[in-house]
Amino acid sequence: MTKEIRRLVAEMCVGMFLYVLALGILAVIFRRGLAGMGFALAPVLAGLFAGFLADVAMLVHMAIVAERATDSRDAGYANRITVVQSVLRKIIFVVVLFFLGSRPQIDAVAMIIGALGLKMGAFLQPTVHRMTSGGEASLKETDGESAGPNGGGDITLGERRKEYGNDEDSDDRA
Repeated sequence: MTKEIRRLVAEMCVGMFLYVLALGILAVIFRRGLAGMGFALAPVLAGLFAGFLADVAMLVHMAIVAERATDSRDAGYANRITVVQSVLRKIIFVVVLFFLGSRPQIDAVAMIIGALGLKMGAFLQPTVHRMTSGGEASLKETDGESAGPNGGGDITLGERRKEYGNDEDSDDRA
């Protein structure tokens, strides 16, 4: 994986972990309510953690498949590989869910809820990126050519919008 993809995956993992951590804290706070519904705290926490680990594995797999499909530069191959790998990923998750969910130490419902962290990781990634990059709003060019007006190699969001014609000076307003 490229450096940018690895950073994106790491940022999404932070968001997924924050989601599972928040759910874990809520489970601890409301443990009496969970016990009243027949859920023990330890299997719920183990299920959330198992869901988090499943999310990490699925995210890394998606990144590898997406990069491989992009590198192929063949739309037909890219479509086939992403569909097949997506179905394979879901089948493996369901098998692991049944295997781990049949154990009394892991709650299957909590694992499914923990696996929803992939969505939350995607939603939180921009926030995590801003926090970890110090608020930088520039995009690095991959070809090394100078992009900015000062020739610094960085292109700001405003310059990118101006280059593609979707800024406030554009004639085509939506």
